[in-house]
Amino acid sequence: MENWFGMVDSAYDIAAQLIGFLGLIGAMTAYQMKTQKKIVTVQIVSCSFFTIHFLMLGAYTGALLNLIAAIRSVVFANKDKKWGRSNLWILFFSVVCIIAVGFTWEGYLSLLPMAGMVLTTISWGIEKANLVRIISLPSSPLWIVYNLASKSTAGVLTELFVMTSIITAIIRLDIRKKQNK
Repeated sequence: MENWFGMVDSAYDIAAQLIGFLGLIGAMTAYQMKTQKKIVTVQIVSCSFFTIHFLMLGAYTGALLNLIAAIRSVVFANKDKKWGRSNLWILFFSVVCIIAVGFTWEGYLSLLPMAGMVLTTISWGIEKANLVRIISLPSSPLWIVYNLASKSTAGVLTELFVMTSIITAIIRLDIRKKQNK
């Protein structure tokens, strides 16, 4: 893809962006869920689409981190089971994200989505949905920069929608809920 900001040159590029937009739909709806388990479950689908999307764009750090995120989401969606309960998963997936960047190094730019993934890993390990939202929020600006550099139109839009969705959910589910008590 030669054009700036994801402007497409071929059917392949169109397919890559469309797959990213499927990931966008999942990401947009995830933070509107009322429980941590539902947020994380919807993220599994979104991350899977973004893994394919970034592979097609040749953005291998983004692809590998999204694959790890999909697997991480499976674990965190099962925190109600004995094997998924351990807080060591947070450390494990954070370390895996850091190591993964070593395999897909695209320069210092790779550090941005890595930091974002570590933040979301920490948030997914938390039971309270309001803390999931607050800790996840800084991840989006980090990913926006990576997405711009990777020419991922869907990725940029996803992070803008995710930030809007998180802020909306914080207001709707967290702030207003406290005010109504």
